[in-house]
Amino acid sequence: MAMTHTSLRPPTAAALLDNEPDARWATCPKCHTPTSVTQHAIEAGGGWRCVRCGQHWDAARLAAVAAYAAWAVDHDRDRVGRSTEGSHDAALDRDSPAERLGGTP
Repeated sequence: MAMTHTSLRPPTAAALLDNEPDARWATCPKCHTPTSVTQHAIEAGGGWRCVRCGQHWDAARLAAVAAYAAWAVDHDRDRVGRSTEGSHDAALDRDSPAERLGGTP
């Protein structure tokens, strides 16, 4: 009786590997581990599970991470632009804990 291991990848996963010499290889957004999957393969519907952190990545999840990163940058930029001296946000943006509490640095 032959036993199969459930964590083995299906044979179609090998099709995700791309032999293009100038291919852009994907990396895990969470732990930055390089993969053997190209951006082209991801755009074609492929995905992978990171060997280091175990996260599953595909085009939809990568797009969500990119959209959140763009939002965070815009949010931080807007927050800094809105803060003025004496406001609560400006107090939180000061460098030292003593400055935040109203003391001298």
